[in-house]
Amino acid sequence: MNEQMNMELMDIFRMEFDFSWNTETWFLPLESALNGLNSTDASWQPPGGGNTIWQTLNHLNYYNALLVRQINGTTSKKEASDNKATFGDIGEPPNSKWEAILSENTFRDRGDPADSEKWRAVLSETQLICEDLRKSLAQVNDGQLDEELVGGLARQILHNVYHIGQIVLIRKQQGSWPKERE
Repeated sequence: MNEQMNMELMDIFRMEFDFSWNTETWFLPLESALNGLNSTDASWQPPGGGNTIWQTLNHLNYYNALLVRQINGTTSKKEASDNKATFGDIGEPPNSKWEAILSENTFRDRGDPADSEKWRAVLSETQLICEDLRKSLAQVNDGQLDEELVGGLARQILHNVYHIGQIVLIRKQQGSWPKERE
């Protein structure tokens, strides 16, 4: 029997996180999308408006750090009484707690093209958050999952991949995307 057939839900979440952070498969992870990016290009705003890569990374850092805190606060074992508890509510966040979180300006300022030190600090923060998230995910087993955590993991992994695509597109628009990656 194929060993992957015995994978638990958390095994799949950990694998998906690795694919979105730094394990290259047939799509690009965040680490590769940011490779070689400088403060000038990170703070470049696309024609017609929109967020800079710097803002997008601030936004991802905010929500990935929030997920780390959520995971580390998950200690209870809840019994699944139906499939919704097993697979989670992957729709809209279910309660007013999320309204306050979603109202925050998680993108912050667009970044300073001349402040390469601050850009490196944002990249270091990303690295640290992703390492913390990987360590946190390694500590969770399927028995600890509840509806909120499953939904949060599913949403955040998709959210990361969505914004990775934006980062690559912005880099292609500005001309900072490496030709060998085309």
